[in-house]
Amino acid sequence: MNIIRVMRKKTESKLRLGADMLVSFSCGNFLSYDSIQTLSLAGGKKLRTKKEHLYYPKTSSAIFKTGVLKFAAVYGANSAGKSNFFKAMNVLRSYVLSGHIVQNSAELYCRIKDENKEKPSFFEICFLVDDVPYTYGLKVDMQKKLVVSEWLYFTKAEDKKYLFKKDSLESGIVFGSVLENCREIKVLANVFSGGESPFLYCMNHNTKSFYEKNENAVILRRIFEWFAKSFEVIYPDQPINDTALLDDSCSLKDYAELLKKFGTGIVEIKKEEVSEDKVKANLSFIDKTNLDFQMNMARTNSIISGQKSHWSAVIRNRANIFTIKLDASGNAKYYALKFVHQYGDEKVDYEMRRESDGTYRLFQLLDVLMTAKNKVFVIDEISRCMHPLLTIKFIETFFEVVKDRNVQLVVTTHETRLMSHKFLRRDEVWVCDSQADGSSKLSNFDEKQVRIDKVMDENYLEGNFGGVPRI
Repeated sequence: MNIIRVMRKKTESKLRLGADMLVSFSCGNFLSYDSIQTLSLAGGKKLRTKKEHLYYPKTSSAIFKTGVLKFAAVYGANSAGKSNFFKAMNVLRSYVLSGHIVQNSAELYCRIKDENKEKPSFFEICFLVDDVPYTYGLKVDMQKKLVVSEWLYFTKAEDKKYLFKKDSLESGIVFGSVLENCREIKVLANVFSGGESPFLYCMNHNTKSFYEKNENAVILRRIFEWFAKSFEVIYPDQPINDTALLDDSCSLKDYAELLKKFGTGIVEIKKEEVSEDKVKANLSFIDKTNLDFQMNMARTNSIISGQKSHWSAVIRNRANIFTIKLDASGNAKYYALKFVHQYGDEKVDYEMRRESDGTYRLFQLLDVLMTAKNKVFVIDEISRCMHPLLTIKFIETFFEVVKDRNVQLVVTTHETRLMSHKFLRRDEVWVCDSQADGSSKLSNFDEKQVRIDKVMDENYLEGNFGGVPRI
């Protein structure tokens, strides 16, 4: 049976009524981005090709009638600013989830102008939660590590209605009609008025009882969960970590089928029980301590709740991939993944250390194809260590898989053959270009009015669209 068909069967029943998707992201005064630049996944108004690459939200807003793209590729020369834009996404995400701006924040303003040091950095993201469009943004004083302003809007019909907003460092939180009659949230807003952390973070930190009493405010929890569970930014050496998939035997069969399909030589993936010592020998002292802490917390929660523990974890590195699971009694079981190659009639098991860098990279990315969740994957340098044909095959497979699920993939790449209209719509292709003053600028092929029959990759490499090295 075709692997794509197998995975569809597994996911059809799990699709939500609405989607959780990225619509756009903007940043300014951050690293190489001086003026505000925006990456949009809204479908082009004049394009009629490859409609299967789009998701059409069930919303009355006319701005979504052209659909939301499930894929976007950002091109550009080295040091043009592609990775910086993805770093901006991750800074916003981590700030919302942790409540702390990154340690080196004072160095992250756009340094091409001295006056930028005193100006706040700008971050804004538009996304769908169950098909409802929301816009969340921050202005952050990177030197003082303070939230200057913060806003959260939702779009109904053509109107933006705010849930809350803070206009300046000195002003308080103002609530819109949905939350203005909630007395408790106003009390909490006064408590969290310091500005060191985003209000969205504060409202989701030790406030579980608040949501139990205030149903109107639950949307703030749901939006926080979008950042935590539906939005993932992945750097070149960082794996996607879906524990449930790697712990499931059926999923391992699907992983093996995909690896076989991509010509890796792997025909099977096995789980082999190993000792605790073998696993911990691959960990640093900090990682071992953290692992023990998490397992003890899971055991404690199981005792308190009187329910069996469902805790599991995955440990990945270049040498080995381990899965850990607590059984009903709270005892830890440790497993190593083995990759089976077949040579004639003989099968040989290998650890990940014996596989090529390309296979390792591919295995890191397979969760994109396997996940049944509404999820946005933002991946820097997707083609790193992979053969060009493997990258193209991966993207082709992605489009097959997402015909019936709401998964998005936004990548940086140098693989120009993807630019062909055989693979992509022109509104899925973005170029990051370094300007004369050193700042970065984003532009879209649809904005450039690139003809669909034009040999886009050749013209790009000739410098006709920008985003190439000046050599």
